[in-house]
Amino acid sequence: MMKSLQVFVAIMFLSIGLIHAQTRTISGTIIAQEDNFPLPGVNVTLKGKQGQGTISDVDGKYSIEAGADDVLVFSFVGYTAQEILVGNRSQIDVSLATDETQLGEVLVVGYGSQNRRDLTGAVGSVSGEDIARLPVASLDNALQGRAAGVFVTSPSGTPGAGITMQIRGNTSLSASSQPLYVIDGIPIISEDLSGLFSGGQSTNSLADINPNDIESIEILKDASASAIYGSRGANGVVLITTKRGKSGEAKIDISGFYGVQNVTNEIEMHSSQEFLELMNDAIRQDIRAGEDYGYDNITDVWGFDPEDPDLQNTRWFDEIFRSAPIQSYDIAASGGTDKTQYYTSISYFDQEGVQIGTGFKRISGRINLDTEVNDWLKVGTNMTLNRTIQNRTINDNSLYGVVINSIAGDPLMPVREEDGSYADPFNYFGWWMLDNPVLIAENYYRYTRTVRGLSSVFAEATISPDLKWRSSLSIDYTSLDDESYTPIISRESQNGNFNGFGTYGSTQDFTWLAENYLTYTKTFGEDHNFTGLAGFSYQASNRNFASISAQGFPSDQFTKLSVASRVTAGSTSGTEWGLASYYARINYGFKDKYLFTFTGRADGSSRFGENFRFGFFPSGSFAWRIGDEEFMQGQDLISDLKARVSYGLTGNQDGIGNFASRGLFGVTAYRQTPGLIPTQLSNSNLTWESTSQLDIGLDVGFLEDRITLTADYFIKTTNDLLLNRLIPGISGFSSVIENIGRIENRGFEFTVGGAILTGPLQWNSSFNISQVRNKVLELEVDDQILNDSHILKVGEPIGTFFLIDQEGVDPETGNMRWVDLNEDGAINSADRRIVGNAQPDFFGGWNNNFSYRGFDLGVFFQFIVGNDIFNHSRASYENLGWSRIGTGFPLPDGNNHKLADERWMEPGDVTDIPRASLTNVNWREYSSRWLEDGSFLRLKTLSLGYTFTQPVLDRIGLNSLRVYVQGQNLLTFTGYTGFDPEVNQNARNPQVAGSDFGTFPQTKSFNFGFNIGL
Repeated sequence: MMKSLQVFVAIMFLSIGLIHAQTRTISGTIIAQEDNFPLPGVNVTLKGKQGQGTISDVDGKYSIEAGADDVLVFSFVGYTAQEILVGNRSQIDVSLATDETQLGEVLVVGYGSQNRRDLTGAVGSVSGEDIARLPVASLDNALQGRAAGVFVTSPSGTPGAGITMQIRGNTSLSASSQPLYVIDGIPIISEDLSGLFSGGQSTNSLADINPNDIESIEILKDASASAIYGSRGANGVVLITTKRGKSGEAKIDISGFYGVQNVTNEIEMHSSQEFLELMNDAIRQDIRAGEDYGYDNITDVWGFDPEDPDLQNTRWFDEIFRSAPIQSYDIAASGGTDKTQYYTSISYFDQEGVQIGTGFKRISGRINLDTEVNDWLKVGTNMTLNRTIQNRTINDNSLYGVVINSIAGDPLMPVREEDGSYADPFNYFGWWMLDNPVLIAENYYRYTRTVRGLSSVFAEATISPDLKWRSSLSIDYTSLDDESYTPIISRESQNGNFNGFGTYGSTQDFTWLAENYLTYTKTFGEDHNFTGLAGFSYQASNRNFASISAQGFPSDQFTKLSVASRVTAGSTSGTEWGLASYYARINYGFKDKYLFTFTGRADGSSRFGENFRFGFFPSGSFAWRIGDEEFMQGQDLISDLKARVSYGLTGNQDGIGNFASRGLFGVTAYRQTPGLIPTQLSNSNLTWESTSQLDIGLDVGFLEDRITLTADYFIKTTNDLLLNRLIPGISGFSSVIENIGRIENRGFEFTVGGAILTGPLQWNSSFNISQVRNKVLELEVDDQILNDSHILKVGEPIGTFFLIDQEGVDPETGNMRWVDLNEDGAINSADRRIVGNAQPDFFGGWNNNFSYRGFDLGVFFQFIVGNDIFNHSRASYENLGWSRIGTGFPLPDGNNHKLADERWMEPGDVTDIPRASLTNVNWREYSSRWLEDGSFLRLKTLSLGYTFTQPVLDRIGLNSLRVYVQGQNLLTFTGYTGFDPEVNQNARNPQVAGSDFGTFPQTKSFNFGFNIGL
């Protein structure tokens, strides 16, 4: 009996073992956790069993033979691998989460891509997801504070306005310091075309591009990375890659947001009562100082009583500013087969300006298509078409601007008279205000309408497993119409006897580019990796423009130029340029630890003299992967360590005329006979601005790359600046453009980030800070006084302020005390000295993303430290009663800020604001009194979202759904007294940067949005 029992037990255990040893088919679907869409190409393997595995198909489905004790391993690039015990299940569905440590691992570089670990140059990256979540009109605005060494400012809050971007400092005085923008391999036109014929506020050509179409942005900062773009790489390169389709079922994404905007900060001005009281104080202080006006209060002169409860009190900022809507909606579809993939989108963006009479609209569409014709040939196309409309009024550095006239606005004057007509400042106090700001905002207009198309077709042939050839043809076409009108009833029109003034301008720009290059990749043995690239490109551009202006309109209701009585000017013209280039790059890696990159580009430009038309721009770099060395093994703290060094030469040819090197003639007439006269001297030796750059960098990963750190130190020197040299007038010319002068930028960049918390509660953080020290090294003349506030001086940075310095207020008299620099007893321009500059000491950003059980929270701060701003507007709103006719009928020059309440009033008062006065114009002297610290810390973005779970999505028939609320520019911590410290009225001219005169303020917004996946 016992023996039979033993046999039975043995058979039972043997059966159990056989059952567990048996394999069966395990199948399932693999999806991405972020959007619940299937993931094709996921590796599914049996742990510990080499060679047994499969991959998921285009629908994310897989099938594999496995036993109950087997562990399935699911792995895919960019996602966290999962290990799952089979057990008694036959279906195992998997949701893979994005691996934050792998984000940005493969980066786009010029004419190719590289793994981040193999980079030898300085390249920054920003994901398209970060950009798409921001309520901005243009992609460059979304880069503020996001990347080390990249200084992005919005000089004006006007919807659709231009942005200034500097990568590692300002490299030029006359040519452009803007980087080269390359979209899907096309170097695009990024200049302000509306400024070609009529000036005024800038437009942003990058606002033509839909930010939601962007997959990623890479920023090439050092010479090793940007030298492949040669003569256009001195200011850095911004590579923009748009989204492409992936194999699998059609994926439809619908997204949008709606929000409300307001100005970030309102300047608090005096009420009518407070203003009258200040005027009375001005009279009292002047009488105390010995003046005799024949009256002792303003009521006797104007008839307004500060105690009158019915006193008119117009708050001009309330009249011109408003809560303005902003909205954006996008629909994108993508998918495809193993052979053909597509991505297509259409979007609509509409931003009304917070100032009446302003706004920006864009509608855009895109199609990206990739097709494998056969095993060796792949073709594709990228096409986008956009239309934008920008509405502007007069602002930013204009005496007739809406903002500056609101600052100077008379609170005693109504917006409109009882008959409904606009109140005229001249009928109240003559000189006080130049114009009624509501009249300007509602009747002056400037419309800029743009149609832009970007398109490229390419073919990529695999000649052998190691050799590929790529050829592409691209076009960038822009058609822009710009129309403006100055109304008859405006003070500007009346002062100029225009009886209405209108302009119209049109620009058509057509640029095409042909590229051909070969890429050879080969691994020799186990230790030698080689990649070589060589190519040729030719780019040409043709631009035609026309403008016409007219005056004498019958009514402000009829504003087309055809009804004007007189055409005052008209012209048509055209220009063209070409660029022929040869380029090559070699990447060599020894044992994957010692990495070398050599790059060279030869450019020939039609813009330069025949003696220096071609230039060669080489670079070399080396990286040592110290973390892979044997002596770094056996420790857990440092998981990756790489040292980099690079040096190279790049050029700059932007910002000068297409015929700057040639002798030019202009048309004239003598006794009604047309003829030609010389207008420009030739210079056959004119050549590129060349920039040499040394970069030393370090990349470190800690705790299995959970935390990463990147640090760079650079020295960037620009030689052969393109500047006008003054020549004797006897030559018939005043100047000739030559290569003279040098500028240096040196500094450091520091970025640290990583996954601070993992698990159910996740926290990813990234912090960057940069310092750039700018210095002029050489000029034709060491000191060049540029205007009433700026100087260009060897040894000082660009944007240096040169002003009379003040020593505060005399506590006994209330008068300003000035520094008498030459001690001659007089305060005048001879007493000016350097008192600051517009360059920041530090700038950067801090980004934080939290997630917990479907909820996500994003917090992003931007900061700038150490820059100075010349607050020219403050001279208008802190005039302290100064009057143009102080001894007769007082005509004050504007209202006052609440800061005027801190003025000196009695002997012994200690303050930095002088006494009120009708006559002392010296209070408003161009001086350091108006120079302020422009540092700020801004809560740039705050967002809270929720992503719905799969059971909820199944019930409502969606693949994914996220809803969110978001704030932009919610809080700004600054000591600056103007509307906003992010301001630069002279953004187009870096030599006189950092001024604020009637600038359109920045805005803050509150938005609600959604992302739907179908």
